[in-house]
Amino acid sequence: MAAFFDEVFTPFWETGAPRALDGYAFGQFFWTHSYYPHERLEVWRPDSLDQRLHVARNFNAKSGLGDLFNKQVPYSDPHLKHNEEFLVLRAKKRPVMLIQPPDGALSGLPKTSGDLKLERHLCVVAPIFSIVDEVGHSKLNADVRDRIRLLQYPQFVLLPSGGGGPLQRDSVMRFDELQSVAINQLEHTGFTLAPEVLDVVRSQAGFFLTGCGGESFLGYRNLLAQA
Repeated sequence: MAAFFDEVFTPFWETGAPRALDGYAFGQFFWTHSYYPHERLEVWRPDSLDQRLHVARNFNAKSGLGDLFNKQVPYSDPHLKHNEEFLVLRAKKRPVMLIQPPDGALSGLPKTSGDLKLERHLCVVAPIFSIVDEVGHSKLNADVRDRIRLLQYPQFVLLPSGGGGPLQRDSVMRFDELQSVAINQLEHTGFTLAPEVLDVVRSQAGFFLTGCGGESFLGYRNLLAQA
């Protein structure tokens, strides 16, 4: 038995993932923009606001506002309702794994006459973060890295850079930072997880998100603990 999960299966990756949108599925890898969630909430507010036309200009980042999401007036340009804000977010282009593509069945729904839009062509993706910097130094404590490779944290998956996969450096995929991305913002890599790896990772994702099931994931975690 291999010492770590990323050593159990060979190959770990597969090429030839479908490029057609109707072939997108769990376990395929793409590049897209991914934002960083922040504990400190900041918003963009204008230094100049025309009180008659409600045209806002010269935005700056603000925090700790008393009227957050409850402005006295909306903005007409750029358009923003009184209970909306422009959030300050950092983002970076990074690899992601597809969790759920858009539901094609929604295309058959009638268009709504109000503001509610059910079909939005959104995918759920899991962002991937390198754990090695540009000069080869690890960003993780060795003990934490090994615990992730032993499947001890259901929210993390260690993805190796070797094996001809899409990653240049060893990385960690996070199920605790799932994000929605428009399907037309995904850049195809052609890679997916090998079938055996896919089964375990799917089991792990379901276990982390629901606390139920996870038989395959838990089985391998127990085997690795005994190795």
